[in-house]
Amino acid sequence: MELPEHLRTERYCYLSTQMRVTGRRHTAELWFVPHGGGVFLMSGSGGLTQWCLNLSAEEQGVVRIGDVSYLARSTFLSDDDPERDDVLQAFHEKYDPEGKDRLVPWRRNATVVEMVFTREV
Repeated sequence: MELPEHLRTERYCYLSTQMRVTGRRHTAELWFVPHGGGVFLMSGSGGLTQWCLNLSAEEQGVVRIGDVSYLARSTFLSDDDPERDDVLQAFHEKYDPEGKDRLVPWRRNATVVEMVFTREV
């Protein structure tokens, strides 16, 4: 399921996950990079964010971009995954302003998650 072209340039997506302890819903505003049948998300703090910890426990969430929402399954890219550097480069190109380069700390600390869309909700 491809992300429609008009949504690819959106600045943010919203990821809703189920909290690990309370079971409540948690929604985070996140940067994203479109990819095949879903998006990549990145946690610059090494995965110590609520949404990353929730995905580690539940492995699925709802991704909303613009006015469209998708149920999605998560996969965490390992630090030695060859695709990881390309994804971080894509985040740099989309989000780093001219003259700013966060690639070195991202390569060292970032957690990259692929969200594959399973159906529109």
